[in-house]
Order: sequence, then structure tokens, then C-alpha cells
Amino acid sequence: MRLPLVGIFLAAGVSLAPLPSVALADQPAPKAAAEQVINTEFIILHGTNDGTGIDAKIGKMPELTKPPFSSYNSYKLLERTTSQTSKSKASVTKLPNGSTLTVTLNEVIEPKKKGEVRRYTLSATIQKPGSAAAAAPILQVHAKPGETFFVAGQNYKGGVLVIGIKVAP
Repeated sequence: MRLPLVGIFLAAGVSLAPLPSVALADQPAPKAAAEQVINTEFIILHGTNDGTGIDAKIGKMPELTKPPFSSYNSYKLLERTTSQTSKSKASVTKLPNGSTLTVTLNEVIEPKKKGEVRRYTLSATIQKPGSAAAAAPILQVHAKPGETFFVAGQNYKGGVLVIGIKVAP
């Protein structure tokens, strides 16, 4: 004899908790919660003091005219790419100097108040070429969608690499 399905409706997760005496043989297995995947944009710039100014292909990026980035008077766009990042799949980008940039989603922070936006805790590491040692995180940020944060300091062709990372809105 089968008993009718009886359960408790949970407000937050909207999941059904069956009572132990309920037969579930014909019920489909519950789906696992979908992992949060975010789109990230990487903009790789070469900062120098060669006097050529800011490459028009970079677009509007006022941060480049303010310290510490204003210590370079010229920026050239080397690459602009997008990638998907999740807790189980990091975004890996090969840098022009041979190093590897890895960006990992650590946490999704839901808004606590109305009008606030979801934020994402991301960590970034740079692995130098030929290095067997594990790269330590060099940066951990709470990023809002549409805001760019920067990783800079890698020497490259008489200047420095500046990497802008943005969580796509």
C-alpha cells in the first residue's frame, strides 16, 4: 500500500521534505542546486612611459589617469577576453610575459538590504612561467557586477602589465 505524498513546504529553499513513511519509488531524484557561474571580462594592458597616451581601443577607463596607474603615461590594449568562472572552474588566462593568471569565484554574497546588489568574492593568482611552486593568491576582492578591479606589477617590455578584471553585469 502506498501512502499519499505529504511534506513540509520550506519558505526559503522551496524544497519538499518527505516524511519517512512515504514511498518515493516512483518519484524522480531531486536535482542538485545549480552552481553559480559568472562571466568575467579580462582586459590586459601594457603600461609604459613612451608618451603615446591611452590606446583608444581601451575605451573609457578613468582609473588609468589616477595613482597608482598615472605613474605610466601610456597604455596599449594587448588583449580583451571573456570567460566563465565558478567555484569548481577557475578562469585561466595566459599573460603576454608567459605567466598565468587564475581567477576563482570563492563566494556569492547575496544583498542584505533592498537596493543592494549581489557581490562576488574572487581571488586572483599569478603563476610565473616554469615555477613548480603553487601560486599564492595575490588578491581577493568583493566585486560588484560591472566594476573593474586591477592586478598590476608584472614586468613586461620596459613597462608593466595591468590586468583589469570585471564581473559581467
